[in-house]
Parts: sequence; C-alpha cells; structure tokens
Amino acid sequence: MHTTDGRTTPRRRRRGIAALAAGAVAATALGTAAPAAAERGSYTDPADATASLNDLRRVTVAHNDGPLRLRVRVTDLRATSDGGPAGLSVWVDTDRSTRGPDLRLGTGLQSGTDYQLVRTTGWKPSSEVLTCPYSVRLRPVKDVVDLRISRPCLGGDTDEVRVAVLMDDRFDPSHPVRDWLGARRSSTPWLDRG
Repeated sequence: MHTTDGRTTPRRRRRGIAALAAGAVAATALGTAAPAAAERGSYTDPADATASLNDLRRVTVAHNDGPLRLRVRVTDLRATSDGGPAGLSVWVDTDRSTRGPDLRLGTGLQSGTDYQLVRTTGWKPSSEVLTCPYSVRLRPVKDVVDLRISRPCLGGDTDEVRVAVLMDDRFDPSHPVRDWLGARRSSTPWLDRG
C-alpha cells in the first residue's frame, strides 16, 4: 500500500501544441464520444457539492509519453480535518473496444491516507492492488491532488485515454456527498498521447 505522505520527483513537463487544443477540449461536453483531441485537457466542475470541503472544481489531464498525470483541484483541501472522511476515485479508460474503464486509482483526502490502483471491469475492481509505479501527492496549500500512473500500469502502448473522477465525502453517513466531474459515471473526451 502507498500513503499520501510520500513525495515524488517531478518529471519534465511537455506542453507542445497541446496547450492550444486544451481550450477546444474543455469546451467539449463530458461524456460524449468525441474523437481524440489533444494530449492535455482541463475540465471545470461547478460548485455543486458545497456541503463538502472537497467540492471538485477542476481536473487537468496530461497524456504524454511519460506517466498519465492528473491534477484535481478542490475547494479546501486540508492535511487534517474535522470535516470527516473523504476520498477521491479516478477511473481510467484505455480501450475503446471494451465497456467501461480499465483502472481505478482511489485515495483518501487527508495526509497519511492509503491509495491504491486496481484493474476494473464494468466500474468494479477486478484485480488485486497493482505493483506498477503510480503515486498520489496531496498539496493542501494549493488545494490540489496530483496523481501519476506510469505507462506500464496503463499497458505501455496505450495511445488514448479518458478519465472519470468522483469525490466521495462520508462525514455524515446518512447524507453522503458524491461529486462527479460532470454527470454520474461520465468521462472526459478521449485524449491522444502527445
């Protein structure tokens, strides 16, 4: 198991022409089967989970030759909180020919919580915890969670991906707060590997 206390060494970022295409990708509605558009996309989410400190606000995805990188911005990420347990799940779809995502990276949203990556079938876990390289870094000062999934985890030769993101806050178990990026189980548009 991994914990969010570990730090990872930042890798060289490639921006290229993808920055120009990001605006077009962001304008594409979530959940559509649009053709692959770019190596980077940024997607906003409205303030629709205000009962949680961790209301999703923006997800940025970078799909380059290196690891798949995601940056998830929330309203008020805290290293420790009296706001109760909250978690983040990111599903990654790597194959258009199969139904549903192929991977799920789940993490808590407080310092020291565990995180793990598993294979999925139809949105449900279908494997033990994977041992390929991946990481989660909580950055409370910036209200962001940085996630990385290595090429071996993705399948190595994956040319396109799309992601779905869910924040789940269980401070009040009788009224859990679930905040999807877009609609429930919707995914970003497909992103080409840059």
